[in-house]
Amino acid sequence: MFPTLHLLAIAGIAGLGGLCNERVNSEDLSDHSQTASEQKAGELGLNIFGLSLHANRGAGYNELNPGVGLRYTFWDPAPRWTVFGDTSIYYDSRRHWAKYIALGASYRFAESWRVGVGVGYAQSQSYNRGKPFFAPIPGIAFEYRQVMFNAVLLPSESSNSKVAGLALFVTIPLGQRDRSRIYAN
Repeated sequence: MFPTLHLLAIAGIAGLGGLCNERVNSEDLSDHSQTASEQKAGELGLNIFGLSLHANRGAGYNELNPGVGLRYTFWDPAPRWTVFGDTSIYYDSRRHWAKYIALGASYRFAESWRVGVGVGYAQSQSYNRGKPFFAPIPGIAFEYRQVMFNAVLLPSESSNSKVAGLALFVTIPLGQRDRSRIYAN
């Protein structure tokens, strides 16, 4: 039952593009000369990790979490929607190196704000006795001059705790960028 649920979650996120393949003509979207998929599809970004905040602040967690990773935008299946993949390594809150790969989707609900969810496959000595595991990872992001400031909920390994904490990191786009779009505002 449990592996089936994980497979359904991955298939649901991967199939999101099929559900959102029709163009949406909305008056509240910015009028750019390029479509959303032309602006973001194929974009590579650098994830830089740094901080976490925990629900139980007195437990002695390490809240300085350096790390690096990559984000790749696969495609924008419809205006406001993005499908992406992440892979990263960072020093986690229990002072172990955590590694993960994730597939996710985000929705731009305001000019600079996105909300999304990913399904991550991760490994750290801090979770699941060091064995790799799958976890849903919800998050929110604020974009400023194409730099994404991300906040994601950390998975809890206990059924008693619903939220373990919040991880904060930035995603900086790599490669060529349309500078006129960056400085237009």
